[in-house]
Amino acid sequence: MSDCGDVKKVFVATKTVPVLLEAPIFGIAISDLAAQKIKQFIAADNNDSENYALHVSVVKDGCSGKSYVMKMAPLEEALNNGDKLFSKEGATVAIEKSSYLFVTGSILDYTEALTGSGFVFSNPNVKKTCSCGSSFAV
Repeated sequence: MSDCGDVKKVFVATKTVPVLLEAPIFGIAISDLAAQKIKQFIAADNNDSENYALHVSVVKDGCSGKSYVMKMAPLEEALNNGDKLFSKEGATVAIEKSSYLFVTGSILDYTEALTGSGFVFSNPNVKKTCSCGSSFAV
């Protein structure tokens, strides 16, 4: 059994998700449910989706080497940092510019299950994941 260190994630890690979207060659696709949940979480924090986005970055972490960090953040912050922006139905996802190569071609979805719920990436760049599902390697 592997030791995933001090991995503390709020969102579900990469897994294969049956989504009725065609994966983009460049950029990311956002499912309808993911767009709805982004707007819902932003509104729950008393913010509006015109000024906030789901910010995604890939960091060195866990036993497989990399993991996703996601948070709701001001859109202005993403614009100032030169992050890549993707939108659907009024919801925006900001991919940190240094993380973009790790997620290009991915589909962002949202899953709800008894074991947990959260945003998930169907990421064609992932070569392996750790046994606990919190980190991945490209």
